[in-house]
Amino acid sequence: MTLLKVTEGVRLQELLAGFVDDNSLAVNGDIRIRQLVQDNRKAGEGDLFLAFQGFNTHGLLYAQDAVAKGVSVVLWDGDCERREEILDSISNKVVCLQCADLRNKVGEIAARFYAEPSADMNVIGVTGTDGKTSIAHFLAQALDDNDRHCGVLGTLGNGFINDLHPTGLTTADALQVQKTLAEIRDAGSRHVVMEVSSHGLDQGRVNGVAFDIAVFSNLAQDHFDYHKTLERYADAKRKLFYQPGLRVAVINLDDDFGKELAAECENRLPVWGYSMQADVSELQQYANNIVHAYSVESVHEGLRLKLKTPKGDCILEVGLLGRFNASNIMAVLCCLLLSGIPFEEAINRIRKIQPVQGRMQMTAVAEKPVVVVDYAHTPQALSAACAATREHIGGELWCVFGCGGDRDRDKRPKMAAAAESASDHVIVTSDNPRHEPPQRIIDDIMSGFAQPENVQQIIDRRAAIEAAINQAQIGDAVLLAGKGHESSQLIGDVHIAFDDMRVARETLGVAI
Repeated sequence: MTLLKVTEGVRLQELLAGFVDDNSLAVNGDIRIRQLVQDNRKAGEGDLFLAFQGFNTHGLLYAQDAVAKGVSVVLWDGDCERREEILDSISNKVVCLQCADLRNKVGEIAARFYAEPSADMNVIGVTGTDGKTSIAHFLAQALDDNDRHCGVLGTLGNGFINDLHPTGLTTADALQVQKTLAEIRDAGSRHVVMEVSSHGLDQGRVNGVAFDIAVFSNLAQDHFDYHKTLERYADAKRKLFYQPGLRVAVINLDDDFGKELAAECENRLPVWGYSMQADVSELQQYANNIVHAYSVESVHEGLRLKLKTPKGDCILEVGLLGRFNASNIMAVLCCLLLSGIPFEEAINRIRKIQPVQGRMQMTAVAEKPVVVVDYAHTPQALSAACAATREHIGGELWCVFGCGGDRDRDKRPKMAAAAESASDHVIVTSDNPRHEPPQRIIDDIMSGFAQPENVQQIIDRRAAIEAAINQAQIGDAVLLAGKGHESSQLIGDVHIAFDDMRVARETLGVAI
């Protein structure tokens, strides 16, 4: 679909065939839809308003306002207070159509509106608890060309690798996903990389996206406030590998759920696995092809990998910290090879990869401790970030972290245990307390320490960062974990400007 066609409007018949009653379309099928909206505040003349049960409220409650703003069609599903009253009040003004299971069909409807944008590109979806952002952005860097940039959708924003627009979500809503894909396609891109969150998969936000390659990084405890159990969380991640038309799966075989997932996929589609195990012979049953890092060494400000792959062997040095980044790099290499990049060119592109903002991002100043900022906010990720930082220093490790408010309280003591076992000094502080008292969050964290008397509690995050840097010695490292790229603290409903790296550089006396 060209932008001109979208401007002229799309026939209702094209959008909804197979989704609503045929008799309704026979009468109203020639209505042209200017835009799809599910926010009544953005509704306008000639739009189609989507009304279904959201996380907190039902869209039908806002349908009257959308109609007053000129929408042509209200597409609805589900029950809500005053449903019949609302429908009676608007059905004589606009076309009202019911669509069963609308929430899960919005993505497919939006894909039709934008003429299936994902079908025109190589679309790589990345899911897992940790590593999604790093893998996605490493891939985007490697796939980006001067004349045709690689598209990105994820935690740091949507758009192109050097021109991202934040959305506040790892995976945006279904309408925004399809609109962004269309914009990326219309700019001439051949490749797009998407971080695909468990929320996004569970809520159908990527329905209608034609994925070519699906990547799985790992599974650890996270988002239990939403999914409740590890099994339900895993089931949400699993959905990416059952998307219609998926061409190939790329899976971390060093993860237990990864092996389970690979075994499920093997009879349906090709599986490329990656591993850092010393012996991968037993992993052959899970994958058609394996990329194997049989040696991973920490070198000055980076890693040296010795790799065996189906396309060739090599020694690869990258300027990234942490063994887990060796795993991320193998995922990237799999995807590059599956995207038609020749082996030697793929290796050369990977050598140029730069760290992602807020992911093991290091600042080193002479005669000062090294500071590393990372997004680690799960026990597994915190352990890995501590280990990665320690690999590159000779002194002691200081860990500064907190836990988010209104989120997964069971994770808090586990974060404490991870920090205590992997670092020499710990300072517990605030990290987006939201609507919870910061001290209550810290108390939950403190319950997980075996020796709480050795742990400092400093509620103010700036003061905690300053304390760690000022107490650390030359040769030590300070890991600031949990917020990564984030540029604000969320207190209540208010975003207060705050950037871990900026505060660290100010404390170190580095010009901003």
